[in-house]
Amino acid sequence: MRDKRPRRLAALLSLVLALQLAACGGGEQDITVFQEKAELLRREALADWVRMELGDAPAGEAGHVVFLSVCDGAERAGVYSASGETLDAAWEGAVSAAATALKKSGLEPKWLKADLVYLSGSFTAQELKDALDYSETGFLYYGAAFDPDFETALLEAELNAASIYDYENGGIDLDALNGYLKAAGREEVQSLPDTYRLFRTAGWFCGEDYLVRRVSASGLDYGRRIVETVDRETVEPMLQSAAAWIAGQQRKDGAIPVQAGGEADPAVHARALSALLAAYGLEPGEQLEKSIRRAAGYLADQAVYDSLGRAFLPSGEEITLEAGALAAAALAEYEAVFQDGERLELCRALGNGVLAMLNRNTGEFVHVLDGGFHPAAVSRGPGYDGAAVYALCRLYGLTGGAEYLDAARAAADRFIAAGTGSGDPWTALAVNELSKHVPDAASYYVFALENAQRNLEAICGQDTASPGGLVVLMAAYESYDRMTGYGGSAEGFYLEPLLRGIAARAQRQLDGCLFPEYAMYREDPGQTAGAFMTREEGLSVRTACVCENMEGYGLYLANCEKLLAAGLPGDGE
Repeated sequence: MRDKRPRRLAALLSLVLALQLAACGGGEQDITVFQEKAELLRREALADWVRMELGDAPAGEAGHVVFLSVCDGAERAGVYSASGETLDAAWEGAVSAAATALKKSGLEPKWLKADLVYLSGSFTAQELKDALDYSETGFLYYGAAFDPDFETALLEAELNAASIYDYENGGIDLDALNGYLKAAGREEVQSLPDTYRLFRTAGWFCGEDYLVRRVSASGLDYGRRIVETVDRETVEPMLQSAAAWIAGQQRKDGAIPVQAGGEADPAVHARALSALLAAYGLEPGEQLEKSIRRAAGYLADQAVYDSLGRAFLPSGEEITLEAGALAAAALAEYEAVFQDGERLELCRALGNGVLAMLNRNTGEFVHVLDGGFHPAAVSRGPGYDGAAVYALCRLYGLTGGAEYLDAARAAADRFIAAGTGSGDPWTALAVNELSKHVPDAASYYVFALENAQRNLEAICGQDTASPGGLVVLMAAYESYDRMTGYGGSAEGFYLEPLLRGIAARAQRQLDGCLFPEYAMYREDPGQTAGAFMTREEGLSVRTACVCENMEGYGLYLANCEKLLAAGLPGDGE
């Protein structure tokens, strides 16, 4: 028999050598993925036309500055930058810095983004404060260098996502800045400078699919991918990813909180259930169905009944019309999708609860009841009335119960005559839904079209994503399409401005979508990518906002081909 000791000795020596090499740096991690994506980005970012646009020294004394942001999809991106007299030198410096870090960490870049400074200028601390005071929260679209050489420099997305820009007091929040730098393993700043160099960048992003996408370098869409036309291929993935975010927030008891880790609210939960059902209609899936059924079960568990068997949803010590109406609408959709009768009785009971809050003589709703089912407040705004009418219409469509349609008409006639609810998304949805069941009622079409015309300028003039605006305009378009389909006259109404408004709002709303190229700078990129944020509220992600974005884009998607055929402009033009 041959002696196996030499083999064992050789294996042992190999292991010892490997450990020694690792200790000396020989155990560097494979960075092939990074190198491949960096090369793809280089081909686009260092193209001849880009060089011509940048000029000689867009970063002032620093010459050229390149940033590379690397994210594994789970933790906030690491950002590596370098300056140089030439663009090539700056690029190689940034690549080298990122590669060195990745060889040590072994992090695999799911998302890689390149940013090139193309514009910069000196701002005193007071001028920066004035700029922040003038800007709405979250809307200063400039990066900031804390020294002329860009040794310490942060991109716009870093500054806003980490709340380093202090919009309330003006200037830089030094504690937030140093907390961010420390977490990134970077040298902290001892004191703030008297002069900053604010800058803008042109960006390119490479994701999991290895496709390179240009990132907008100016305007309100700064920092997110350029989308020429918002079409089906754009909207469907957004709706699916937003639904995945909602489902990901669901608690063990089935509740969907108002924001990640927060408390549940029955109205927000019901709205989230509707959003999940809409996504399920686009692409059914077993996991999504489980989330939907658990969410429906939570509503059933929260319902309370009066002595007549009418159901309501309490929120704390009060019972709101909104919560009961949205729950009834969501469960009506649930029954329409699954058709198993599982929640039909609860639908009826909630619908009867909505009817109980209506004065049949005046068409006016009581908006809030106390715990004893007694009226506690008369009005909380037109959105409550709109939600109630919408829910009653959905219940009529499900059950054929004339009492629901009669009540919806009485309430709608009242707020149309009173002229209330103009520009309110739920009011627009309610009247549009009502016209489906009463297609020969001219007053509903008149209201829908006048509502759009009256509010078009204000809706289109908003700089923020403001998802309710798209809901209003899309409800008007559906009413217009239905009316003309029935042979109604649209004399005096001009479709082209409405289409321009829809295209503009569909584009503007993209600014709130957390595409990976922006989500990567958040503390929780893997949890929020694909959701929708409210930039003016500190880039917060809230369930109600995600749902409202899904509602508008859902209507847009349902009519996408018609809109394009009717002449919908591209890029919001």
